[in-house]
Amino acid sequence: MTETVAEALARGTRHHEAGELSAAEAAYRQILEVDPDYAPALHQLGIVAIQQNQLARAVELISRAILADKSQAVFYVNFGEAQRRLGNYDKAIVANQQALELEPRAPGPLTNLGLLYQEQGNFTGAAEYFRRVVAIAPSDGRALSQLGRALLLGDQFDEAETCFRAARQASPQDARSHHNLGAVLQARGKLDEAAACYRTAIALQPDGAETHNNLGAVLHKLNAFTEAEAHYRQAVRINPAFAKAYSNLGSVLSERGSHDEAITHFHRAIALNPSFAEAHGNMADSLIQTGRFQKAIAAYRRAIELDPTLSSVHSNLLYALNYDPSLDPASLFAEHRVWAIRHADPFFAKALPHANQRSAERRLRIGYVSPNFFEQAVSFFSEPILASHDHSAFEVFCYSDVTRPDETTLRMRGYADGWRDTFGISDAQVAEIIREDAIDILVDLSGHIASGNRLLVFARRPAPVQVTYLGYQNTTGMLAMDYRLTDAYADPPGTTDRFYTEKLVWLPESFFCYWPARQAPAVNPLPARNAGHITFGSFNNFAKITPEVMATWANVLRAVPGSRLVLMVHVTDSLREYVVNIFQANAVSAGRLEFANRRPLAQYLELISSVDIALDPFPFVGHTTTCDCVWQGVPVVTLAGETYVSRFGGSALVSMGLQQWIAQSREEYVEIAARLAGDLDRLAELRAGLRQRMASSRLVDGVAFTRNLETEYRRMWAAWCSGG
Repeated sequence: MTETVAEALARGTRHHEAGELSAAEAAYRQILEVDPDYAPALHQLGIVAIQQNQLARAVELISRAILADKSQAVFYVNFGEAQRRLGNYDKAIVANQQALELEPRAPGPLTNLGLLYQEQGNFTGAAEYFRRVVAIAPSDGRALSQLGRALLLGDQFDEAETCFRAARQASPQDARSHHNLGAVLQARGKLDEAAACYRTAIALQPDGAETHNNLGAVLHKLNAFTEAEAHYRQAVRINPAFAKAYSNLGSVLSERGSHDEAITHFHRAIALNPSFAEAHGNMADSLIQTGRFQKAIAAYRRAIELDPTLSSVHSNLLYALNYDPSLDPASLFAEHRVWAIRHADPFFAKALPHANQRSAERRLRIGYVSPNFFEQAVSFFSEPILASHDHSAFEVFCYSDVTRPDETTLRMRGYADGWRDTFGISDAQVAEIIREDAIDILVDLSGHIASGNRLLVFARRPAPVQVTYLGYQNTTGMLAMDYRLTDAYADPPGTTDRFYTEKLVWLPESFFCYWPARQAPAVNPLPARNAGHITFGSFNNFAKITPEVMATWANVLRAVPGSRLVLMVHVTDSLREYVVNIFQANAVSAGRLEFANRRPLAQYLELISSVDIALDPFPFVGHTTTCDCVWQGVPVVTLAGETYVSRFGGSALVSMGLQQWIAQSREEYVEIAARLAGDLDRLAELRAGLRQRMASSRLVDGVAFTRNLETEYRRMWAAWCSGG
């Protein structure tokens, strides 16, 4: 060898740095021919092997380098990198810890250890190593971002936000620093601030696909659907292999009613990542809205199979199963227990006792938990309660997951003694807030119906008495939920009790109170007088409208010559074709069907006013739509079943003495509809008097209803005080 070992090593290093791996490897091997134990050459050859993904060889070479010279921290660092790539995390951790023993303040091994712990899900351990890096370099934006990321993943949002703000200050021109701050603000529910951070990041780096996707997600939450869609589309243009962005694009299109295009994007996401559980679950939401019920159920089950921890997707499956006419009540109850056993009961088993004062007559703290404290169907029933509570006997708290407050939110906030905005806060943290508020009775207003439900807050049992009410049409399935509010028509005593984990509490007269929409138009004359034919209408979620329902409606149309049917749905080509085919198979032409897109509340009420008679679906009947129709003077024909999901809407009719519109069979359903349509004078008379009939009923008497509700709350509390 004419050149010295040092010269050969320098030559190899130059080739190595230039990316000329073959030439570098040749130089290093030339050295080893002279000195087989020359540690620097062994180490450099090991790095070449890592770069060529020859990981076992890299481990062997760097091990030899360490045997030859145990004083070089960098040898241990690269040995750890080879072990990490092999999946040997424990060995990688030991190697980096040995490097630290040699150089305790070396940022490299500290950072590596943080990343190794983070990859293993030990976010607390990761944060401790990143803290040591930040202590060495307090103004290093990259180190601050790495610490912030570990804290964010560990749900330590306050400290994560502080780190990301410091990282942004240290590196104001680094798009990633703005993106990272946006991510923690998004996780905390500070959506407007998060959007501003993402916009800055995009201005600095326009081709950041992840940033476009995240900004889309924030705008999606803020109901800025058009702009959200634009950013999702930009994300997939930049990165055509971005499965999550395709799934998010599908979701926003689904919310806008473009289900056919949404399903195309879900398929694309799944093709890119077949094990992407969330995409399967999102696709199920669109499938069920276009009548593809069995495919939707299969997609939900596939999502849960891929990721059994997805409690919200599992809740969506339960909600969908309520539509299935072939599923008996016992089987449906069993499905709810499966959800609870997997997701809720383990928290209940660890619940702590309560320190609430066991005094039966004292002023009670009532907490209501909901994502729907805004202009939404549930608020027509929850607002009269909040507005009518006796605050001398009850202190009212609301735990609100509303992302974009409106006038209804502001009114509801005014009714409460305490208001907690909980969006972006974890279930565990919300449960702790409720405990700190010393809530006596906690009321769930969502059940499994909302993707943002807080059932896993209730699973932790933050209050001594817990109640489910209003939002969902079935049991929660949870051991942690004590009571369920209903009435004697929706749940005839002694008939449905076995299908609930909760103890049923029957409110007198009706399980609900209804406040009509403030923008409800006046009742108009009977449309049939001018149209020359009867117009039937359905304004329910299309998922409730099964082939069996449509076959029955076809019988109604055939029984009433010249009549037509208005369906308010998210209109798509596939849905229109699906509906028309079913009606044509039942001898009703497409010309007798009218499709109306879903619309804002005022326009929805005007659409109701354009029909003569409303037809309720089954087995999952309507409720808000039933009340809205009656308020607009439109009779509703419904079919009663055996359980709450097929009876709760009829409770409104029973309360007003209109049970003659409740059928006990599909044949009687057709007869009732035809009889109403056959007497226009009587139908016009009914229309003119229905609003007054409802207005004079107890259904709209919020004060009387809430006094009854408070009586039941007091009984529940007395039972707990006595050790129940």
